[in-house]
Amino acid sequence: MEKKIIVTTSWDDGHPLDLKLADLLDKYGVKGTFYVPIRNSEQEVMTPQQMKLLATKHELGGHTVNHIYLNTLGDESAKHEIMDCKPMLEDIIGKKVEAFCYPGGKYSQRDIDFVQDAGYLFGRTTKLLRTGFAPDSKLMHTSVQTYNHSSMVLLKHCLKNIYFQPIVQNLFFLSGNKNFVELIESTLSRLTESENVLHLWGHSWEIEEQGLWNELESALKLLSGLKNVTLMNNSECWKYMAANNSV
Repeated sequence: MEKKIIVTTSWDDGHPLDLKLADLLDKYGVKGTFYVPIRNSEQEVMTPQQMKLLATKHELGGHTVNHIYLNTLGDESAKHEIMDCKPMLEDIIGKKVEAFCYPGGKYSQRDIDFVQDAGYLFGRTTKLLRTGFAPDSKLMHTSVQTYNHSSMVLLKHCLKNIYFQPIVQNLFFLSGNKNFVELIESTLSRLTESENVLHLWGHSWEIEEQGLWNELESALKLLSGLKNVTLMNNSECWKYMAANNSV
């Protein structure tokens, strides 16, 4: 029997180019969760009208009020950034917000607790090469970023996060630079019945800067054409995994 594959995607920072990215997802029937800060001093953010338009087709998630790394903040400021962005975003799009993403992947147990207290289902991290997660942890990890990291960067990422399974399963980390589409293909080859989530994530502004739109389209075409695949946004994926006690 063919294994069931879940494909979910997420996109950070709420740049206006998210609308272009959403059109590409729509072309291949792939679902996305877009993590949108209310404001961002470093990058342009979609207008409320653009956020509302995007929310008609895709999930929007919280990404703090001001896109600030939480590890730089005291308790009250971190609480404000996490908890207050949820009602602000809900007021803009007129929909319930269930997902949250930690800016820069920076978080502590304090922040996990604030995410839960705010009423989010989970907090999405930037940890790579994960193909499953434990809902009890309240953290959703990722598989592949739409960025051509070198093999050495991927290896360092695994070592930093004390995650040795991909190193043991695939010595491709030592073979030179990897194109992220090739990394998707390699990751798909090691999915199992319990480790069966392919989570693609990135930034639309970074895809533009790196000239990766063609590669992204190739990746989406590949993922949408898989047999026995279920396409979900992040919250749908979380609820499915939790209901089925997946890890």
